[in-house]
Amino acid sequence: MHPIFIKSRNIVYYLIMWGLIAIAHAVVLNHYYGFDHIISITDSFIFNALFAIIAIGLWYTVRYNTFDHKHLQDVVVNHLGVAIISLVIWYFSGYYLLHEMFDKQPDYITFLNQSIPWRLASGLFFYAVTVLVYYLIISYRNLQEKIQNELELKTLVKETELSMLKSQINPHFLFNSLNSISSLTITNPAKAQEMIIKLSEFLRHSISHKEEQMVPLYDEIEHIMRYMEIEKVRFGDRLHYDFKVDDLCRNFPLPSMILQPIFENAIKHGVYESTEEVTITFVCQPASNGMLLKISNNFDPESPSRKGTRMGLKNIINRLKLIYQSDDLLKISKGEKIFEVELFLPNMQHEKKK
Repeated sequence: MHPIFIKSRNIVYYLIMWGLIAIAHAVVLNHYYGFDHIISITDSFIFNALFAIIAIGLWYTVRYNTFDHKHLQDVVVNHLGVAIISLVIWYFSGYYLLHEMFDKQPDYITFLNQSIPWRLASGLFFYAVTVLVYYLIISYRNLQEKIQNELELKTLVKETELSMLKSQINPHFLFNSLNSISSLTITNPAKAQEMIIKLSEFLRHSISHKEEQMVPLYDEIEHIMRYMEIEKVRFGDRLHYDFKVDDLCRNFPLPSMILQPIFENAIKHGVYESTEEVTITFVCQPASNGMLLKISNNFDPESPSRKGTRMGLKNIINRLKLIYQSDDLLKISKGEKIFEVELFLPNMQHEKKK
């Protein structure tokens, strides 16, 4: 669209600009050349109004002569041709109108004939400025379009990376669960059947939330509870869990399935090798500009530690970095008998304001 007509205020600015030029033109004719107000205003109005109309049409010349599709030499030649034609039409149109209006004013007619050089010079100046402004507008639009395309591309890449990271969670958990079900089919078929039912509910929930990036905490807790119930079938009285969630945290948004790898880690390194009871504690409380979550579990320090790829925690760190643009939101501490993961989730609205 034409930059002048794309917004009504642009039309107002354009008219004001030419109005100021016309006033300056009339003042010069009146004060320095001594013509009366009528002649000065009429001369100024006709010549400047005509060029203001021509300047509107120059936009299409500039759009046609972009440097993206033409060589510099071709652009210069085209503009020289258009400038000559425009100035000739502009000057002789103005000259004819004013000559017809003031043909009985010999002093002004003489001035009109002698003013050809400076009028053409001013017209060439107006042409150059108009063309330059139009090219600047095109460059600005191209820059804005490029920035928008880069933002859309970054968003697409970010969503793709998040989808890839999230897709690693279910297969990992499913592999462990199927191994457990396989063992239970021999030792305890009833528990194997119960575990299959709970696993199907868990996977149904996971699939339904697969495309969602952010979910409220209460939804994520329900998901984790399903997971813990599945593991409870496998480990029985060896596994206990305790959830302490502040009411202010329940609706806080967080990345979907971000907590599951932490609980998987607690099961793998806390419950799996321990012969004693293990309690996994989940605490959530409001924090400054966000929410603080703590997942801890006791473990047997004498039991052999299981080696792992730490894929689950790396997955969380990568997702947090992509979403919150920070890589220090997750902290891990290990005591003599307690392993704790502390996770701080910033308020997304607060992050946007910053």
